[in-house]
Amino acid sequence: MEMEQAEQLYRLMFTNMREALVILHLDARTPDKPPLVIEMNPAAVKLCRCKSFNFQNCLVTDCFPGWLDPDRFKDQCHRLAAFGGSQELGEVSREELYYRIRIFALTDNHIGMVISDCTRYREEEAEIADLSAKLEKEAATMERRVAERTSQLEEINEELDSFAFSVSHDLRAPIRAMQAFAEILLDDELQTPAERNAYLVRIKTAAQGMDRLIQDLLAYSRVSRQEITLEPVNLDQVVRDAAQQLELAAGGKAYRLEISSDLPAVIGHPTVLVQVLLNLMTNGIKFVPKGVIPLLRIWSDESQEYCRLYVQDNGIGIAPQHQERIFKIFERLHSMESYPGTGVGLAIVRKAVQRLGGRIGLESKEGEGSRFWIELRRAE
Repeated sequence: MEMEQAEQLYRLMFTNMREALVILHLDARTPDKPPLVIEMNPAAVKLCRCKSFNFQNCLVTDCFPGWLDPDRFKDQCHRLAAFGGSQELGEVSREELYYRIRIFALTDNHIGMVISDCTRYREEEAEIADLSAKLEKEAATMERRVAERTSQLEEINEELDSFAFSVSHDLRAPIRAMQAFAEILLDDELQTPAERNAYLVRIKTAAQGMDRLIQDLLAYSRVSRQEITLEPVNLDQVVRDAAQQLELAAGGKAYRLEISSDLPAVIGHPTVLVQVLLNLMTNGIKFVPKGVIPLLRIWSDESQEYCRLYVQDNGIGIAPQHQERIFKIFERLHSMESYPGTGVGLAIVRKAVQRLGGRIGLESKEGEGSRFWIELRRAE
């Protein structure tokens, strides 16, 4: 290739490059002398800020003020001129654009400097970082859902184990009693009418106990699986309805009930909330020392977002080590003879409150009564 043609091709490439290319002259004999700009392609001229540019004695720091450290750049150029090679000088940000600078040795006295616009690359990096952050957030959300679902499945498995135990023990107990008493009635012909009547009463009592347990299991199943649509619910009406049902459930047993006025509205389900209140109030009048007239107090506290409804009794209280147990299905703290029950009522209460998106808690000391609370979101 002839020299003239090679020169023409070089000029075409130099002129049409997208990257900015600057040719620097360096006096290798005087290390303290900074490199001078001797030529720029059009892309570099667009970036140049030197108004007196004449290709003869301009400094890089005059053409690109603030882009490079003058002393460090001078040393880097002299080192390349002496040993050859190339060096990346990093990125510079100007007017919301990003540029990457690289210098390389041409001759012992000449250095080339390439300035590449890497703004698009940085934008893509930012987009990738944004997508990564979103993915991490989605992954965290998914992980939390999996953990919640795992916890629910573990709770269901625990309930199934308890249910299997109940079927094999609690339900069979009254059946065995009825069978035993029936066999006595059939085998012993010398019984007096009073003895026969006593056995029949025991059979009836066992059947009633089994019926209560089955009814409680059905109630627990309903509250666990039924479709619940949340809506604003007036707690005043809920407490009044529960109080009316308590009169029937008490069976004529005396008790006192004090209800605070102006209870707020919450987000819930009226039927489910009546069931919750009725169970708590029924327990309140059941678990009291002998000779004590049950006293129930109901009131509420409100925060900006939630409402906490309290049901307090003057009963026998619950020791701290049992205050979590009592919300598990089939958990009973007392014998059937002292305080009859199925051990399902408070499990129904907790499951129902959870289905309403709320929380339930307990404050109690043995011999000093109990204070149950349920916390639900306030209605707007």
